[in-house]
Amino acid sequence: MEPEVSDTDSSNFTSVQLRRKLKRKDSCLSLTDVATACLRDRILDLTFAPGEQLEEKKLLERFQLSRTPVREAINRLIAEGLVEIRNNRGAYVSSMDLEDVIALLDAYVLSERMVVSVCKLEHPGLVEDLKCLQKKFVTAVDEADLLMITEANARFHGRIAEATQNRFIVNYSADLHNLARRTSFYIYRREKMETGRSKIPAERINRHHEQIIRFVDERNRERLIDVATGHAVMFRERMEALLHGPNPEDIDFCTPV
Repeated sequence: MEPEVSDTDSSNFTSVQLRRKLKRKDSCLSLTDVATACLRDRILDLTFAPGEQLEEKKLLERFQLSRTPVREAINRLIAEGLVEIRNNRGAYVSSMDLEDVIALLDAYVLSERMVVSVCKLEHPGLVEDLKCLQKKFVTAVDEADLLMITEANARFHGRIAEATQNRFIVNYSADLHNLARRTSFYIYRREKMETGRSKIPAERINRHHEQIIRFVDERNRERLIDVATGHAVMFRERMEALLHGPNPEDIDFCTPV
């Protein structure tokens, strides 16, 4: 049985409530960290639509935060690829149309294959870190928190990218995973709308993660490449299933599902 995933997320939190929630996990968080988490989550769950302008005044009112943390948060999200500056007209949520998503998923598959092809399997602490991150992924699934599920998955794959010890690959992989989290949220919403169920393929993801850890531990590069590639392809197949589903003409990343 695949676990049910609740629609509940932090979209109804005020900045104060979210700050308390985050502080319970990390007492060292700054106001900028809180502002970044607020904005990032609202971009990832498509509350802030692709291409939407992030007007500073409205952000200050919505999240009850001061100007400096919000500006610093926007700068961080620009670095993550989730926000872009357009012709000196302000900050906008990075675009995301069907062509973008298809290109992203193709790049995602190639990136995952590249990362496991060049990562240093003997990198200190890699296996132990992956096991720890996989436990966090399982916990996120058990708690039915979709945003946390996508975060835990991104951190799992990000740790493998770190093991390449190539900052260009690390940054490229991080950018793709940030954008992929947004795509994943949309796919989840569409799957629920068309099937009436709110599930993710957790069993397959868990199985792939466990196999990845095993082949890293065994230093089995060939099998690692196979399973990591298949893992990325599975993500692309979920999007393709929507494109070949009953209502492909309704796919619109700028309209809440």
